[in-house]
Amino acid sequence: MKQFIKYIILFILPIVVIALPLEYMMRQVPNPYKYKYEWMELNARDVETVVLGSSHAFYGVRPEFLDGKAFNMANVSQDIAHDLYLLKYWDKDYSALKRVILPISYFTLFANLKDGAEEYRCRYYKMYMDSDDYPAISFDNIELGNMKTARRKIKKMLKHDDNPGYDEYGWGNVYVLSQKDSVSWNDGSEAAAAVARHDADNLGNHADDNCAMLRDMALYCKQRDVRFILVTTPCWHSYTSALDKEQLKQMYQLICSLKEDFGVEYFDYLDDGRFVEEDFFDSNHLSDIGAAKFTRILNKDIQSAADF
Repeated sequence: MKQFIKYIILFILPIVVIALPLEYMMRQVPNPYKYKYEWMELNARDVETVVLGSSHAFYGVRPEFLDGKAFNMANVSQDIAHDLYLLKYWDKDYSALKRVILPISYFTLFANLKDGAEEYRCRYYKMYMDSDDYPAISFDNIELGNMKTARRKIKKMLKHDDNPGYDEYGWGNVYVLSQKDSVSWNDGSEAAAAVARHDADNLGNHADDNCAMLRDMALYCKQRDVRFILVTTPCWHSYTSALDKEQLKQMYQLICSLKEDFGVEYFDYLDDGRFVEEDFFDSNHLSDIGAAKFTRILNKDIQSAADF
């Protein structure tokens, strides 16, 4: 038995010797979760506008074009549960918070990150954003726990790629127009795939839980005299024309109830004709050019509503 244990140790030891420094190096690779957490730790007291939400906000809302001190706390596939967590995390620090901006997209009401295809992203809230919603001891708490994402980070390190994929305001800056896939854009294949991914049945339909959490966020803001601003970002007609009307209806019904019960503000740009092809990176995400244009329009509408 002792000999067996000895062999096991000899087998595991080299793996540990390699894995520990590799895990440490991977955690030093810039990522939006770590950056945003550290930024808020330093600036939560002074921030006036917090942008939450999924990739529609991460790539679509550029805080540099919003009035006052604003920061983008959105992340790819971020769901309502994590929005709520991030909003409340710095509750004791807020002293200047005036606005919370949250995108409500076709899929928002029905999605749950833990249940989705990108469940692996949950680990980042544990590793980099102090979430205690996951087991303390788990492979999900280490970068090497998911070899697909680990390989991407290792390649990034080997290439000495120092582009973090976001700017100083937390905006995701990699959806540049010059990198647009014109083939999938022109044949509509990307739009069809996106609509299918965003269908409520394919997302597991978590509407009841998400409705409750949205109402919690609305109440939180109302009690603190903070404007809770819901936004539906622009999408291209190849995407919007294929959306299920009943799912859209459910989204709009929820928004109406939040407006009536909590005085929530809502700006709908889903089919806004002011946005042209160059404003989009794909059928449901804005390009860098479109994000600047959209944020300027949004900022103006937010200020106009405040003056009304």
